[in-house]
Amino acid sequence: MGYELLYRNSPGNVANITNGDAATRKVLTDAVSLFGLQQLTGGRFAYINFTSRLILDDFVRKADPEKVVVQVMGNALINEDVENKLRALRQSGYMLVLKNYIGQTRLRHQLSLFDVIRVNFKRTTPVFQRAAVRNYGTPETVFMADRIENEPDFQNALSMGYLLFQGYYFRKPDLLSIPILPLAETAYGKILHTLLHISPDVRWEVECARIIENDLLLSYLFPREMAALPPPSGRTRTRTKSPDDIRAAIYRMGPHYLRRWVCLAFLRHNNASGDEDLPRQAFRRGLFMDALAAQSRLEVDVQSGNVFLLGILSLMETIVGESPAYLLRGLDISTSVWDALTGRVPNDYALLLRYVEFYETHNPRFAPPPDIRTRLSDGDIAGLYRACGEESDAAMSRMDKPVS
Repeated sequence: MGYELLYRNSPGNVANITNGDAATRKVLTDAVSLFGLQQLTGGRFAYINFTSRLILDDFVRKADPEKVVVQVMGNALINEDVENKLRALRQSGYMLVLKNYIGQTRLRHQLSLFDVIRVNFKRTTPVFQRAAVRNYGTPETVFMADRIENEPDFQNALSMGYLLFQGYYFRKPDLLSIPILPLAETAYGKILHTLLHISPDVRWEVECARIIENDLLLSYLFPREMAALPPPSGRTRTRTKSPDDIRAAIYRMGPHYLRRWVCLAFLRHNNASGDEDLPRQAFRRGLFMDALAAQSRLEVDVQSGNVFLLGILSLMETIVGESPAYLLRGLDISTSVWDALTGRVPNDYALLLRYVEFYETHNPRFAPPPDIRTRLSDGDIAGLYRACGEESDAAMSRMDKPVS
């Protein structure tokens, strides 16, 4: 009937999930954008876990109901708001599955919300397994015997009236991986490319809006950034998300702001390091380098965004797990930035990066710190660093914040 798609971030069949929302977003977006759902499942259903937050935020509606089955974990919080969303999803044609059901009393009155109930055969008794099929759900409810690992389990489940089955007895999971695409081949890179080639006769905001609207993840994340923008003068904030609204928001952001947001979204979604703080650190580093460069006499171009980009790129390999040479293939990165990143040619960009690395770690290899030719006092620099940290925290939190 289908395949279950699960998040894995280690070589073994183990998921070290610290953020369920981010894990599901990556499973769905990678399945659609990198693997292709048709190729991945052979045209069968893809069973994917969705958190209560992603149901409330309508990220679940980014999934095609003809291709994706919506699974809700038995330990999820299903309050009245989530119930209403689930009913609306069923009415829209989505198949809903309650996974890992072990008889939780609090879920008893909510079983009718689901088309399929997956009973965990490893954590329940035969008495409960038989009673579930006979007494719970509705006459239309289909029960799945979950965690079936041998022939006796399968035969017992059949005799009890289970119609669907899952477990190692049928097939062990395949661990699939695919190299991340170079940035130039992703929506993130296409936006960066557009911002690097702005000219008076090109409506860059229209092109960037088109890319965002057509990307599953960016179209979900962008309304949060829109909501953080002050409304245009003389207008009140609205909740509409029409293409015109997106284009207007992008234009008000400006290339500098949009470039920062795209870089953070890329690092956050493609963080393979296991350290959730690293994208925040990279974003803070880029902001801090920008702030210092604006108050120094170094020969760097702040307005182009190259300083911020260098800060992001300096941690990209650690975060993503791919070399800058591969990730940046096809993007018109400034030669000065590339030289600073690779250490090939000393320049003021490299000097600024060394200073920031010293400031972050106080590495004795860099003592005394490089001279970045600024008149800022130590207190001023510390204030800038704190402010960049606060801005980085706020930017990260907006990516998880519900749209009001």
